[in-house]
Amino acid sequence: MRAESGVIGFLPVRALLGAADTAVWPRPARAGLRLVAPEDPVCAALVDLLDEEDHVDAARRQPPDRLVLIHRERLTRSFLEVGRAWLEQVGPCRIDVIDPHLLDDGSQAFLDTLADQGEGRVDVCWGGFADARDAAPVELTPRERRIERLVGFGGRLTDEEVDFLHEQAVAYLGAGDGWTAERILRAVLRRRAAPLLLSELRMVRAMLGRPLDVDLRPPGLRRQPGPGATDGGSRGSGGGSRGGGGGSRGGGGGGGRSGSGGGGGTKPLGLRLGSGWDLLERWSGAAHQIERNAVHKALFAVVDRSVFTAYETLEDAARPREFFVRLREDLVLKLRVRDLDVFEIVYVGSVGEAPGIDLGTGRAV
Repeated sequence: MRAESGVIGFLPVRALLGAADTAVWPRPARAGLRLVAPEDPVCAALVDLLDEEDHVDAARRQPPDRLVLIHRERLTRSFLEVGRAWLEQVGPCRIDVIDPHLLDDGSQAFLDTLADQGEGRVDVCWGGFADARDAAPVELTPRERRIERLVGFGGRLTDEEVDFLHEQAVAYLGAGDGWTAERILRAVLRRRAAPLLLSELRMVRAMLGRPLDVDLRPPGLRRQPGPGATDGGSRGSGGGSRGGGGGSRGGGGGGGRSGSGGGGGTKPLGLRLGSGWDLLERWSGAAHQIERNAVHKALFAVVDRSVFTAYETLEDAARPREFFVRLREDLVLKLRVRDLDVFEIVYVGSVGEAPGIDLGTGRAV
């Protein structure tokens, strides 16, 4: 199999499974295909059984430490079911990974699980001597080609195109492919800095066991890390490279495979208050000390980007860049995200006077 870098994950795995007769696989194995090969025709019949939005909603309610455990269990179960069904059809085999340094994280995790749990029937060779012309071809569907094109496009996207990318990210997230979902969400955030998207990216990072405080700016605007530092999600030099020389998994013929990256990386820059401080000062003049303390504490959470996990936040549907932070029963703070680094204070005060909240439900409208 040939490893390729791109937005869509598991393409090498899908190419590997291409010759399998998945229609006769047991239902658990066909369900696992929603993760590694969502374009397989048998997956269409499983849409009702695997509702992506239900998975995403359930994930939002989990704390980060619990979320990563649930996600790992789901991944392992899917990988094992798919791997067993595939091995039942192809029998014992050797898999040569061509250009292993390009292998996406999801495909690497699948191959690791296959080699670990394959009961000696699979020999995974990283950087083997197989002829690249014999590698199973990787073909993208029209939907996947559109995702790759839009994510890689450096110019302005239409609202419909951004909506499309967001829908695809949620679908991949619901299927369990957090790696692909994260890559797409980053592209969406570069065009639309909505609080929901920021919250979803943090949730994906939690699923993957990566640091939640991540620099959301485009690569060209990020602070450069110091020597040896890597982002928590990238393959850094500290993890070692996948071995060349045709060494098989665990053998002495090649170097080790890389892990998920180095340490926590450089701490991202926080959000900056662009305007609204005068509004806050006017309100503070008549507010109680407890209320002032609550507002100031929330603003610190906004600055370090932890507000979406530490507080209940309500989006203003009519203004996608604005959201409420509920501080106390009758006290809310309304903020506007101007871009990925700057926010503004729009309103601070009682719920009854807050613009954009339904007094009957207490929810944003």
